[in-house]
Amino acid sequence: GYTDEGKITPERIEKLRDVGFHLVPSYDQMYEKLATHKAETGTLDVQEEDDEELCAWIKEQKNLIIKRVKGKPIPLSDGQIQNLKSLGFEIDHPAGGKISLATIDSAAEQRRWDSMLEAAVEYKEVHGRLKLPARKLCSEKDGKLHYWIFTQRREYKKLKEGKESKLTARRMQRLAAIGLDLSPNGPNKSWEQRMQSLREFASEHGHCKIPQDHELGSFVSYIRNCYRLRDEGKKNGLTDERVNDLMEVGFVFNVNKRPVGCTTVRKSWEDRFQDLLAFKEEYGHTLVHSSYGPLAGWVRNQRDGYRKMKAGKQSAMTAEKALRLTEVGFHFDATRVRARTNRHEYGC
Repeated sequence: GYTDEGKITPERIEKLRDVGFHLVPSYDQMYEKLATHKAETGTLDVQEEDDEELCAWIKEQKNLIIKRVKGKPIPLSDGQIQNLKSLGFEIDHPAGGKISLATIDSAAEQRRWDSMLEAAVEYKEVHGRLKLPARKLCSEKDGKLHYWIFTQRREYKKLKEGKESKLTARRMQRLAAIGLDLSPNGPNKSWEQRMQSLREFASEHGHCKIPQDHELGSFVSYIRNCYRLRDEGKKNGLTDERVNDLMEVGFVFNVNKRPVGCTTVRKSWEDRFQDLLAFKEEYGHTLVHSSYGPLAGWVRNQRDGYRKMKAGKQSAMTAEKALRLTEVGFHFDATRVRARTNRHEYGC
C-alpha cells in the first residue's frame, strides 16, 4: 500500500496525486477509516455517495471473506482478518453454508430488518391490516415492504421444511405480534380442519374473536357473510349443524355482539410462555412440578402437543412454538431428565 512504512510519505502522495497518479490506499489506512466510521455511526454501512473509496474497499473485503469461506486463498493475513472480525464482520461460517454480502455484517442486516418491521407497523396503522396489493401496484416504498414480507414468508417456509433459515424464534415472535400471517396461502382445509383450528384458538386465547390478519381471517369473513345471507333467507353452505358447531366454540357471528360461550377467561399461549420464563428466572430450570397450578397443566399440554406433532397428528403445537420452548431450555421428555438428575434439586 502507498502508506506502508518506509515506502512513501504523505507529502509525496499528495505530489503524485497532483500530477495525476491514481494511488491504491493501504489496508491499514482503510481499516482505520472504517473503524472511525463504525465508532461514529455504529454500522459498517457506507453509502457510495458519502465515501466512494471506502464503500468500494468494504465490498472488496466482503468478497475476500466469501472466498475465504469457500476455502480459496486470499491476500489477507490472519491479523487483518481478525481486525475485520473485531469490527463486526461475520467471518466464521460453517463449511458449505450459504453466505452473501448481506450476511457478513450481521449487525447491519439486523438493523435493516428492524427498519422494515417498523415500516410494516406503520403500514398497518394507516391501512388497518398487513395485506398489500400486488407489487406492481405498490409505491416504491410499499414495494420494498411487499418484497420484505415475501422474504419473511419464504424463510418461514424453509423453517417448516427443516432447511436453514434466517427466521429466528425472536423474529417470528415479533412478526406474530404485529399480526403478520407467515403462511397465508396454505393448502385448502376441510370444514372439520377449520373447526379444529377454531377450537384450538378458543382454547388458547379464551375467546373466538379472530383478528383479521390471522390465518383464519378469510374463513371467518366467509362464515359471517354466509350467516348474514342466511338471516336474509338465502340458502348457502352454512347449515344448522355447522351453525351449532360454531356456537359451541363461541364463534362471533356479529362483531358488535357479545360472543356466545367462551365466557371463561384463559391465558394465551404467550402469557403462559412468559409465566414459564418467570418460573425459570426464579428456580433456574423449566421442570415445573405437577402441583404448580395452571402452569403445570400448560407444560403438560405442550409435551402432549409436541408428541402429537411429531407423530403427524393434529396438534396446537407448531414448529415455531417448539423452537421457542427449546431455546429457553424446555424439556419435551422430562422423564429422562429427572431420571438422571437429583429430584430434590428440581423440586420434583
